[in-house]
Amino acid sequence: MRALRWLGQATAAALALVITAYYCIRGNALVADPDIWWHIRVGDWIAAHHTLPRVGIFSQHLERPWTAYSWGFELLISGIHHIFGLRGMVGLLLCLEILVSLAFLVALRWVAGSFWASWGIGVLTIYAALLHNALRPVLLTVLFFSLELLLIFEAERRRDDRLLFWTAPLLLVWANCHIQFVYGLFVFGLYIAARLVALWRPGEAAARSSPGNGGGASAPGSGALGWKLLVLLALALLSPCTGPNGILPYKVAFAYAGTSANYDVILELAAPNFRRPEDYVLLALIMVACYAAGRRSSRDWFRLPLLLVTALVSFRSMRDTWFAGSAAAFILAEAVRDRWPAEERAPSPSVVPERELAAYGAGALAALALASAFAMHYGLRLPELARSVGEHYPLRAADFVRDSHFPGPLYNSYNWGGFLIYYLPEQPVSIDPRFDLYGTDLLLRSVDTGNAINWKSDPDLARANVVILGRWRPLVQALANDAQFRNVYADNVAVVFVRQTR
Repeated sequence: MRALRWLGQATAAALALVITAYYCIRGNALVADPDIWWHIRVGDWIAAHHTLPRVGIFSQHLERPWTAYSWGFELLISGIHHIFGLRGMVGLLLCLEILVSLAFLVALRWVAGSFWASWGIGVLTIYAALLHNALRPVLLTVLFFSLELLLIFEAERRRDDRLLFWTAPLLLVWANCHIQFVYGLFVFGLYIAARLVALWRPGEAAARSSPGNGGGASAPGSGALGWKLLVLLALALLSPCTGPNGILPYKVAFAYAGTSANYDVILELAAPNFRRPEDYVLLALIMVACYAAGRRSSRDWFRLPLLLVTALVSFRSMRDTWFAGSAAAFILAEAVRDRWPAEERAPSPSVVPERELAAYGAGALAALALASAFAMHYGLRLPELARSVGEHYPLRAADFVRDSHFPGPLYNSYNWGGFLIYYLPEQPVSIDPRFDLYGTDLLLRSVDTGNAINWKSDPDLARANVVILGRWRPLVQALANDAQFRNVYADNVAVVFVRQTR
């Protein structure tokens, strides 16, 4: 019976871990994502120059400052791409998806103290909130956020604030992999603020006292505990600044927070439209988590505000549904632990038994094997990958431009900028998906020009000698009727114009 139970757990783990990988394969997430290409080239540049760029490399707008805030991720994918090519990108995507899901499931199991309850919560959350990630640094953000929540909830369970000191090095690594480390920093700040508010309540300091908080027979007073919490917050705030980018990630984060144009233009930043089943599953998870947090025996200043903040962020942008989903899952896992009958608990319900860890490990290996089989079945071998790239991006048009040796500057559409950085690095692009480089003004101007609105006043187009556009863009017809440009190439994907002699 024990062997059958272990086999059932390993099978269940494999099914849960393969979900995100399967949907990435079916959705052709690697090829369909326009960001992966410029990430690879930026990683190549960093590896070649042994430093981080401070301006918009590969762009015609070198006068604009730019921070490579995801340089750790970019070095990773650059190295994999250098060794294995596009097939390595597929393998890395599958491995990261499974790793993130594995860490999430094990963390939930640690908090809940029950394999099957945490598995059910995890599967629903993975389906509802973790399916939208291509090979991007946000995958590492989801991983780091799961670890941060585990530290917070485990410190609460043990009443041992020493665990929270691990947040500072976690945020240091996080800040050098993705700009959304500020989400984790905000959540940690929210937790510290909730603890400080709770200290005003009579008896809170005594309730929090434990050997882990101060050691010895005498417990620290509320003043000492308050200062310790402030030190923890200060370390968390300072740790991202100790990386090679210094304070620049904070400047980028503030710049992102101060604009909303990207939410109006970029499709994946749009709010969930509730036309998909997973949106309703996420809403249900958040509602049940709110109920569970509200039923806690003592007033809590962290969990309900956490759900409120994460829900506001997630329902503003479908790309961030992982934020509220992860928070709700951990609160539900904690509720399972709190409601579990004491006599049915293991001696230490928040420690994962070795046999279950072995089941998770076996499940991860099985999930990786299944995902690899799915990848082969759905055409992610190298020839199929090349064909898919040619269907999504101007591969043949770029070959034509390179073989014809047309002089720049180049004008291109927003979504193709990242691919052209990858495929034509000798031709600086007019724009690409690095919104923090171009800002609202250039993004909106590019969108208008592509739609043939005020296109004659676009300085990027006015100085361009080569134009690569999707054949469906309204600007194609406008240039076809302009005597200054000549159509020299067209296929089912792209059209190339060159400027007549000035």
